[in-house]
Amino acid sequence: MKKLLASLVLSLVVFVTSAQADFSDVSTAHTHYAAIMSLVEQGILEGYADGTFLPGKEVNRAEALKIILLGTGVEVTGESTAGILFSDVSEGDWFFDYVSTAVSLGIIQGYDDGTFKPEQTVNRAEAIKMLLAAAGLETSMPTSAAFLDTPVTEWFSGYATYAKTWNIQPPQTDGLWHPEEAITRANLAEMVYRFQETESLGHAFDEGANWQRKEFPTVDITMKVPFSWGYKQEGVGAIFLLDRANDQMSLLTPYDNGATLLLTRYANSDGKSSADLFASIKENTLWETEESTVNGYAALVVYHDAGIYYREWYVMLDNGSLLHAVALRGDGAYSPYLEWFFETMVASIEYDASTTSELTIEQTVAELREAIQVDGVGAEMMDLLADWELIETDTIGVGTGPVDYYYSPSANVTVKYERSFDVILDLEDGETSAF
Repeated sequence: MKKLLASLVLSLVVFVTSAQADFSDVSTAHTHYAAIMSLVEQGILEGYADGTFLPGKEVNRAEALKIILLGTGVEVTGESTAGILFSDVSEGDWFFDYVSTAVSLGIIQGYDDGTFKPEQTVNRAEAIKMLLAAAGLETSMPTSAAFLDTPVTEWFSGYATYAKTWNIQPPQTDGLWHPEEAITRANLAEMVYRFQETESLGHAFDEGANWQRKEFPTVDITMKVPFSWGYKQEGVGAIFLLDRANDQMSLLTPYDNGATLLLTRYANSDGKSSADLFASIKENTLWETEESTVNGYAALVVYHDAGIYYREWYVMLDNGSLLHAVALRGDGAYSPYLEWFFETMVASIEYDASTTSELTIEQTVAELREAIQVDGVGAEMMDLLADWELIETDTIGVGTGPVDYYYSPSANVTVKYERSFDVILDLEDGETSAF
């Protein structure tokens, strides 16, 4: 079976890069696009006459069985050693051969009343059980639960552990697995696709394999961004996952299962080396640091162990500027996965000269306005202009520390800057301290 699976997956790379979105409701930006199109190419799935795929349509037992048998390379013969099958399955049914094959191989069983219930929807736990049974894989009861909602006392606990270990069915954004949730066409396509990948490559599915690369022109990079995460490319770059279950509204303070990766750039107009810049950062931080590399670029990693801060990366780009990435997350059940997302995103960073352009004064002022009230990025954003003049300091400030007023003659604007939080509090036209 593994040889057959390998042949099924062999054409995947070529296909995914050349395939078009053939369905009106599945764009190339769809979370499950690669999985859906792979199974369509293999002849396992097809769309509807109106040009749709209906990715959110729930799958019934007969449909799931067909997709799983074909996806795992089981030869469907229609021969059954089970005699008379079920009272609700007859030879005229389109799914008869699939049910017969599955029964003869011990992949499925019916219900005590002698029915198969082909129209009944399939939940997440049932789908993974069918998949592993079709592939001839056995699981054992784990000693600890893979997810908070898959206790070892439940029949599906071993399947959940396999799904987690091989990243075939990851948790949802609340950190739970939801074994009872009805599976959709897109979900099942993703599950089968990931299983094929793990069988072919021999390791857990790479979550970031099909992420799309996005440009972040204000920080001179491109980076892979996870599906379903939001992102902004102008001003202060940000990639974020809001904790919608708890009504998180702002990306700056992640709730339990929320996360944000903020991106800013220090122009390094003095041309300092990475060694000098990193030495200065080490001298001025209270946290543990480690010099490393990010995708071949010299980098300094800062590890935090308090509050919602998780990690910082300072990355020296090819144009001599310093990219600063700050990862923030909550501490909910999804937290371990959020850390993995951060690391994978940062590891994909690439300097891209084509994204770099000289900003006009108007564009620079617009970016400064975007940074108003964003903690930790004030000094870096002000570095966009080189002619700041300190015109006044309010030593009492706003209760948290001194406030400075800087005026830029070239842009004819004044910023109100608070030191302790490194934040631009406000911006006014002209030279003034009357905010």
